[in-house]
This record gives sequence, C-alpha cells and structure tokens, in this order.
Amino acid sequence: MDKRNKLPISVQLIVENNNKILLLKRKNTGYEDGKYCLPGGHLEKNESIRSAIIREAKEEIGIELSKEDLELYKILNRKISEEIEYIDFIFRTTIWKGEILNKEKDKCEEIIWKDKNELPDNTIDFIKEIIKDSTSIYIEYNWE
Repeated sequence: MDKRNKLPISVQLIVENNNKILLLKRKNTGYEDGKYCLPGGHLEKNESIRSAIIREAKEEIGIELSKEDLELYKILNRKISEEIEYIDFIFRTTIWKGEILNKEKDKCEEIIWKDKNELPDNTIDFIKEIIKDSTSIYIEYNWE
C-alpha cells in the first residue's frame, strides 16, 4: 500500500490596496458558495506556483502580474476532511496592471474591497485565519 500523499496544490492571491484586500463571493462552484474568498485556483500540470497565480489572476479578475511583484505570504497545510488535504501557496501583491473585473461571473457573484481587519462574517474560515495570522509563513489549518 502506497502511503505517499498526493496533495492537490492551490494558489491564492491577496491583492492589497490601502489596508483593504480584494475578495470574491463564490457561486456555482460546489465549494463554500455564498462565501468570500481570494482570487486563485489549482496548479496545473507543468506549471510553476508563481505562473499559476499569474494565470489565475488574469482569468478571474483580469489583471496582469509580474513575478517580481509577488510576495510569498503564507504556505497553508489545510485539511478539509479525512480524504481531502491541500497545500495552498498564498501570495500578496500591491502592484498590478489593468482594471480589476469579474471575469468569471458564472463562478463569482461579486468582487469587493474590505479592510483586512474587518472581513465579512461569510468569509471562508481558512481565509480569515491566514489574514489574521501575521506571525508565521507556515500555517496548519484544521488539523486536530
């Protein structure tokens, strides 16, 4: 029996401007619909972590990012259930090109700017956790 874990990898982006962060309200995704999240998605085959967040930002909110303007903010080892675990790479930027738009209206109900200290109650729990934790680059979430 192979005990190696083949974890899915996701990338998330904190777009920050004047102490506010950009949040997307999920819909029709099958995961945490009706809650706010960060722009992001899954790593694709033969894609680097930074390339993935640049692609996802373009696909979801229409902005262009440069690798040099991305700061690795957190690495999250997240447990969803006994069967599902994730490794999430969360990047942060204050620099981008283009206008922020909702490019995936079928998956995103709205885009809002919120003070990072006053996130909506219906923000996904692990997003709240990574925003409030300023002490460590690595966080374990939902491991008992």
